[in-house]
Amino acid sequence: MISNASPLIFLSKIGQISLLKKLFAFILISKEVKDEIFVEGKPETIDIANAIKQGWIKVVEVKDNIPIGIEGGESSVINLARERKDKLVIDDSIAIKVAKAFDIETIRTTTIIFMAVEKNIINKKQAISLINKLIDIGYYISPTYYSAILAKLSS
Repeated sequence: MISNASPLIFLSKIGQISLLKKLFAFILISKEVKDEIFVEGKPETIDIANAIKQGWIKVVEVKDNIPIGIEGGESSVINLARERKDKLVIDDSIAIKVAKAFDIETIRTTTIIFMAVEKNIINKKQAISLINKLIDIGYYISPTYYSAILAKLSS
């Protein structure tokens, strides 16, 4: 599994970066994503730095970083997923559309929480709490999608 910066940052901010390790064993990120994550004065990066030191988040070079119409970390992880024929955790809607144009399977941060419920890592009540924490720290979920999430987790 490959990840963009925002899922790592958001999961770290709510204390749930370990969900990625429990679900996927390891995560690949590009150097560009690492550079986006490690901005001075961001306390949430400590857990990400520890995961890199532990080796379950691995920083890898993108070999064929072709221009795809978007910049930065999103471009590099889409190219990495294209190279490795792997799935991608990403939240940016434009980047998701670009990834899908390359036939790259994408999932969002909220999908990680649903997957954790499906694997019995967390329960539905915990999942609702985590979704609400994401929203509290600035993760955008449309009211329609939020209603659908609550309905799915309340059943």
